[in-house]
Amino acid sequence: MNPGTLPPVGRCALCGHGKHLSSHRSTRDGLVRAVCTSCYSAATLAEEAGHPVDWQQAVTTGSDDDLLRWLRGDG
Repeated sequence: MNPGTLPPVGRCALCGHGKHLSSHRSTRDGLVRAVCTSCYSAATLAEEAGHPVDWQQAVTTGSDDDLLRWLRGDG
């Protein structure tokens, strides 16, 4: 990307809103997700705390506690 240019606009893989997107590579499952700035930050903080980034990740690689966290709406 050239200095002074904005990232492409698209639908965020986490919140679903149409925003400027950046690539976030998960340390948990290695998947790259196109996410907006606020979701990039939230995903990074979730992984640093040892939590899954999204529901699909909680289902495939998460513990029972991770699933309960998402079902309660804490995710």
